[in-house]
Amino acid sequence: MVKKSEEKSNVLSVGIKNIDLVLRGMPGSPLVMHAFSEKVKKEIRDKQQKKARKTKEERNPALEAEEAKYKNEKGHECVPIAAVKKSIINAATAFDDLTKVGLRQALFVNPSDGPGQFVPIETHDGNPAIGAMREDAVTIGISTRGLAYRPEYKEWQIRINVEFNSRLVSEEQLLALIDQAGWGVGIGEGRPEKSSALGWGRFKRI
Repeated sequence: MVKKSEEKSNVLSVGIKNIDLVLRGMPGSPLVMHAFSEKVKKEIRDKQQKKARKTKEERNPALEAEEAKYKNEKGHECVPIAAVKKSIINAATAFDDLTKVGLRQALFVNPSDGPGQFVPIETHDGNPAIGAMREDAVTIGISTRGLAYRPEYKEWQIRINVEFNSRLVSEEQLLALIDQAGWGVGIGEGRPEKSSALGWGRFKRI
């Protein structure tokens, strides 16, 4: 005799599907990442603990850009998988029949090679991408201007696997969400949904 808990599990598993996707940056829409470096984290911790401020060291732009990269255990430059899922979830605002709350429970995003926090960035031929340093004028706080040094990927793509509950969101809806995310939300710095809205990080399914 099958227990009720087993019946519920079997019913749920019937609706679970997986789809592998390659998301490629749109022409003219670079991917720009900005991870918190250990130095910045330490400065934040020191400020929260009200420690005395140290004299600022001379900046090293190349090092700052390198430390702003996300890397996995293999040393590959990556995008946080949470940023990819967030992009898909935030695209729900363009649909009348989908909600962010519902989608958070309806889909899970992973790198295509298995569960993990980071998905490797590739060039269009599938090789590991290496970000180039870029310098941008940015606003810090309310009105302070400064320079930021971050890695830029002009040619980029990522491979993801999406596990979804087809009883809550259909494959057609999921693909429409991803298309909207790539067009109007984006990933990384300067993406369309941010106030800067530089049009960076836009992508399309291939």
